[in-house]
Amino acid sequence: MNTILIPLLMLSGTLVLCSTVHAQTEPTSPRFYERGAEGWFWYAEQPPEPEEELEPPPDPPPTPAPEEVAEQPPAPETPSNQPGPTPLSAAWLRANLERYRDVAIDDPSPQNVSLYLYLQRLAIDKAERFAEASQRAVWSDPFLDETTRRPLATFAANLVNREAANQRDQALTKTAQVAGLWFLYRSDCPYCEAQAPLLELLTNRYGLDVQAIALDGRPLPSGFFPNFRTDSGQARALGVVSTPALFLVRPPDGIKPLSQGVLSLAELQQRIVQTAADAGWIDPRWLERSRARVTALRLDTSTFSDPDLAEDPERLLEHLRGQRRAIPNPPVTEPLIPSPTHHRLGGH
Repeated sequence: MNTILIPLLMLSGTLVLCSTVHAQTEPTSPRFYERGAEGWFWYAEQPPEPEEELEPPPDPPPTPAPEEVAEQPPAPETPSNQPGPTPLSAAWLRANLERYRDVAIDDPSPQNVSLYLYLQRLAIDKAERFAEASQRAVWSDPFLDETTRRPLATFAANLVNREAANQRDQALTKTAQVAGLWFLYRSDCPYCEAQAPLLELLTNRYGLDVQAIALDGRPLPSGFFPNFRTDSGQARALGVVSTPALFLVRPPDGIKPLSQGVLSLAELQQRIVQTAADAGWIDPRWLERSRARVTALRLDTSTFSDPDLAEDPERLLEHLRGQRRAIPNPPVTEPLIPSPTHHRLGGH
């Protein structure tokens, strides 16, 4: 029994000695419940990370040798003192008047306000003198005076309107002798109903032949143009997209569009005369006579080919005056183009 107990006592003593030595060699750290000063953030502490080794900065590029440096061109010299507009001229006022006004608004002293008002008075006086000079220039040159084209007096303007209407009626009568109208409509189109009485008026007043063509094959509810024809491809061939559609027709020469929409009586009359004159079906002088003006004035600049004229005001004015063209309105008794035998308009 004693022989077994003695070795056990020696073994236990050895273990105690080893644990004591181990506790002395390792650093002691308090348990988490013994570290009350750290509060609730004891878990947030992390062991410090090792510092990263910084890479050394790259070597600077080698400085080129003096002979390798490209020679830079010298910077252009900018003029420091450019001449400005003449003081108190129109260009100077345009560039500075608003600046003086802003100064007077920000600091409305008697001097600033008076200076701005004097400059404004100067600009008004310049404009007034220019207006008076312009009026004298217009009165002395009929080409610049609009009363040469059309008078401003009410009684004279009314006279011009009556003369133009008389000439337009004659032009429409001449047109009715060589051409007619195609009136493409739909029976359910209210605008076609509104257009029909005006076309009937053209027939009664000028003898203009109007051929009505129904896109849906039905008559107008109002009873206008009972002798209508049914569309047999005319609308597609003429590109009709809206009704009423009107075309000036001269068999067998051609078809000219007038409108695809409602027109007033005055618009109908003017478009018919304009289209007939442009097509050469009536004398073009009828178109000029039907316009409400006394004389047509034109400035022909097609021969302007000398760029140096723009730098010489005297020569430029002389050139422009030489390009004036006055087109009077002589009465037209008979058309220059003989009227062919008038054909009745058909739907084909």
